Amino acid sequence: MNVFDQGSAPAMFAAVAAFAVAKIVAGLRFPKINKNQYRYVGRVAAIWIFPIKSFKGMSIQEADCTSLGIKWKEFRDRHWTVTTADGIYLTMRQEPTMALIEPVLKGDQIQLTAPGMEPVSFPVNPDITNNNVSKVIIKTDTLPSVDCGDEVADWLSKYFNRPGLRLHFSAPSQTKRDASNAKKLWEHPAKPGDLCAFADYCGYMLLSKASLMELNGRLQKSVPITNFRANIIIEDCEPFAEDTWSSLHIGDVHLRALDACTRCIMVTIDQTKGVKDKNEQPLATLKKYRLRDPYGDKPCFGVNHTCDKPGKIKVGDPIYATLS
Repeated sequence: MNVFDQGSAPAMFAAVAAFAVAKIVAGLRFPKINKNQYRYVGRVAAIWIFPIKSFKGMSIQEADCTSLGIKWKEFRDRHWTVTTADGIYLTMRQEPTMALIEPVLKGDQIQLTAPGMEPVSFPVNPDITNNNVSKVIIKTDTLPSVDCGDEVADWLSKYFNRPGLRLHFSAPSQTKRDASNAKKLWEHPAKPGDLCAFADYCGYMLLSKASLMELNGRLQKSVPITNFRANIIIEDCEPFAEDTWSSLHIGDVHLRALDACTRCIMVTIDQTKGVKDKNEQPLATLKKYRLRDPYGDKPCFGVNHTCDKPGKIKVGDPIYATLS
């Protein structure tokens, strides 16, 4: 009888030994991944701040990461927004040439420049008075704000040929948006206290250069990273690696991933011309390969984050992450 015949003691011993060896070999070849262990995943390639919602952004070398988003000097990410006369927020979706308005910090003033317009300035930190407290309606939230005055309001109305526009500021003492209250078609993991000012959902959006390069490889005409208005651009990683990260450490800063950034018509706007692409690119291409559950018919590109531990970051910083 062969020693490997069923039921023999030698056969059983041989089978157990073979299984043990196979397990050891498999463990060496395919080690178990500890998703909760922080590992190097890339570097900070660029930092962008967008002080006024839908206006031109600014590339910076270092920044403070706060619970509300990126801060650089007196600029705070998306703490100013344009509204209609009745307080409803306005974006590039309705007015693509918002992308051409550039805010510049000049001492205690913000100066706006735009094609065909003389510059206009207003205080970066206006006092709150009984006369300038106003409100802003963003999606389902109504928030208190500070009206930035008639001069800049008239300037904006002239630029857009749209009467009644106002510019609002979310002062430090005023109530902020809480991402946990966001109404989405899918369950999202934002917690009470995940705050932002006038951003659509949360304080941070991250995107990798590799993901953009992969997208551009599918397009007839490449698009720049500015089309996607991300705050932290990452390099030295694979395309869409950012989709798999759960929490990030950048120096002392701790960021927590919330959900995918779903894309709309805004990404089709040429940020240097203020016009939408007639073929709706790159949105049309993204829809062909970046639709994911549970996000419906909006393609995913980039990841929304919130800040659990504030601190400073700079271009070149290594990024460590756990996996989702």
